[in-house]
Amino acid sequence: MIEKYPACPECSKNNVACIFWGYPTDMDLYLQAIKNKEIVAGGCLISDNDPKWECTECHHKWGTREEDDDK
Repeated sequence: MIEKYPACPECSKNNVACIFWGYPTDMDLYLQAIKNKEIVAGGCLISDNDPKWECTECHHKWGTREEDDDK
C-alpha cells in the first residue's frame, strides 16, 4: 500500500518524509531511504506522542505515529 504524504501544514511544501522510529534491520536500505528523503530518522526511543511526518524543507514535525498492528 502506498500512502500519500500530506503537504506541510507550516510551509505548504510537498517535500514531506515519514519519520522512522525504532532500530532499522537493514542499515543499507535505511541509509538509502534517508538519502532519498523518503524517511527521516526519529530515533530508537519511542513514546506515546511521537510525530509521524517531517517536512524536509522547514523541518516542521506533526501527526501521530500509529501503533504497530501486531501488538
